[in-house]
Amino acid sequence: MPLYCERLNAWTSLTDTFVSFFGHLPGAFWLDRQHHPTARYSVIGAGVPATDFKVLTTSEHLDVPFAFRPGYVGVIHYSNLPQDISQFELLSVDRAFVYDHDAKGMYFIGDFPDRSEFDSWHHAALLRLALVGGEASSYELTNPAATSAELSAIDSREVYREKIERVREHIAAGDVYQLCLTTKLRGDYSGDPLSYFLRLRKEHPAPYSSFIRLEDRSYVSITPELFVSSHGTRVLSSPIKGTRSRSEDAKRDAELMNQLGSDPKERAENLMIVDLIRNDMSIACDPESIQVENLLAIRSYSTVHQLVSDVSGQLSEGKNSLDALRALFPGGSMTGAPKIKAMELIGTLESEDRQGYSGAIGWISQSGDMELAMVIRTAIFEKDSVSIGIGGGITSDSEANAEHEEIQLKATALVGALGASVRW
Repeated sequence: MPLYCERLNAWTSLTDTFVSFFGHLPGAFWLDRQHHPTARYSVIGAGVPATDFKVLTTSEHLDVPFAFRPGYVGVIHYSNLPQDISQFELLSVDRAFVYDHDAKGMYFIGDFPDRSEFDSWHHAALLRLALVGGEASSYELTNPAATSAELSAIDSREVYREKIERVREHIAAGDVYQLCLTTKLRGDYSGDPLSYFLRLRKEHPAPYSSFIRLEDRSYVSITPELFVSSHGTRVLSSPIKGTRSRSEDAKRDAELMNQLGSDPKERAENLMIVDLIRNDMSIACDPESIQVENLLAIRSYSTVHQLVSDVSGQLSEGKNSLDALRALFPGGSMTGAPKIKAMELIGTLESEDRQGYSGAIGWISQSGDMELAMVIRTAIFEKDSVSIGIGGGITSDSEANAEHEEIQLKATALVGALGASVRW
């Protein structure tokens, strides 16, 4: 079906609009890019569960400044098998609102049989928009944010530290050079995940924040990490390895940032993952086109400084974006190097399957363009239970107590917004 799009040179509250139009719907999604440094286009809407996903070889040109197109929104689950993207929770999406935070405008984009059906939907949306105002505040008053009295680590502090030492033994034996060891916090909760997201995005803005309500789960994510974007023939991945806490004292904050940038262990770990990403990307991209656009850049968020690199490439002839997604999946920053051996060890060391955690979250268009973030800094709500995945990269220089302190730091924002204590 053809794509149609119309721009509205006006602005309504993003939170009020989402709550008014989609807050009550199954399949609601909000890809929040208000705090993205370069591509400030948020997308809101609702879809229906997809049983499969595929891409077309051609795409219809639309003269709009954003990359999003209707297709699929949701989560691809982590797999213990390299290049396996068969486990997913995706919504099939044929229409959405796109907010341009820089120009303060809105777009209505949809995949419709003909112009008249698009116009009917568009005009109905405009009439409803005229009545929007105050819905978010009312929703939060009547639907208190999700809270949890206590979360428990599925691996106690002692068990996690023992596993770190086992990883270091494998490194000493030459099995791997680096491995991302993860665990989870889990507990009961009461309250509303959407109100929790509304609270979290105000307290801890992030470039790839998302709220996605699927059939059995709701994902509330404030991830800073881009797993993969593919637009046209260009593929980009931005692995994060290296973390320091923030400080309210400006001088101390600068010291922590400088420590991160100069730490040999953190730099070496990031470089290992950059090499892994370059190798994975070469499966689908022309090896000569692959380049590191930014190496060991420090980017700061509400609770942490992080060490980030950007790796890009151009798709090889005969390859498409799904080939690139498979080649890179699961993300190297959440597995280790060498990747296949690291994943084998993860399967034996970790206490349970990661499921959505450390998979990919975002959108894939019918033409194959995509923007998928890493599922980290994410609370997953399922029935009456909430889980938060946490982990860190282990190298030969890792010290168990410091590594455990790092995973505690990574959980701070999500745990704090839940009002929970943690049984480590």
